[in-house]
Amino acid sequence: MLTAQESDQVLELVYATAEVLGQEIRPTAAVLITDDLSGYPFAEIRRALARCRTELHGKLTLPAIVERLPSANKHLLPNEAWALALRSTDESETVVWTPEIARAFGVAKPVLNGGDQVGARMAFLAAYEREAETAKAEGRQPVWQVSLGHDTQRRELVLQEAVDAGKLPAPKVAHFLPPAEKPLTEEGRRQRKRMVGQLREIINKPGDAKARQRREEAEQEEARRRELLEQAGAPLAAMGGR
Repeated sequence: MLTAQESDQVLELVYATAEVLGQEIRPTAAVLITDDLSGYPFAEIRRALARCRTELHGKLTLPAIVERLPSANKHLLPNEAWALALRSTDESETVVWTPEIARAFGVAKPVLNGGDQVGARMAFLAAYEREAETAKAEGRQPVWQVSLGHDTQRRELVLQEAVDAGKLPAPKVAHFLPPAEKPLTEEGRRQRKRMVGQLREIINKPGDAKARQRREEAEQEEARRRELLEQAGAPLAAMGGR
């Protein structure tokens, strides 16, 4: 919320911006615009009005200002919201969505259940656009909520993605996620090093045994070869003596 001093500054900026655009704005309208913007950060409002002065070619309006507020545009676009809403039809799927998406899908679901996906999409888009515009005009940020599915692996993945994206605070869904891995102590690192060394020995032993077996077989083969040569050489030596 804006402070009293920031509200006065925004009101002055609204008057000044309208004047730059060649518009005479009534005090009542300027106050209403200021009041409607009170839920947004002051720095964002100031930048949005600056953009209006350089980008607008017509009258200054509240939608034109809100359109340039980053905080007001965190709501999903209609087609993105529809794709997310469709996932909720799968009971195994966990969905992280906003009340605006849920209410709009409530309008479209009877049509979808009747087998008309095109009509359901059109109904959803119209309802969601109304919901999103109302939220923006009232300065309401997206409030992300969880609809849990039966698939626990998908649940963990979807919730972790929502946490990473800043949609959900980690403590709120911590009981649905696997516990975070604790950092190893010095003793733990030593134990892990010993285990790795033991595993390497186990892995290498079969290789060493096979190598020894191959060497023994080669030595036996060489011994047999020499024995055969010696046996073949003995008769020849005897014949040479006669």
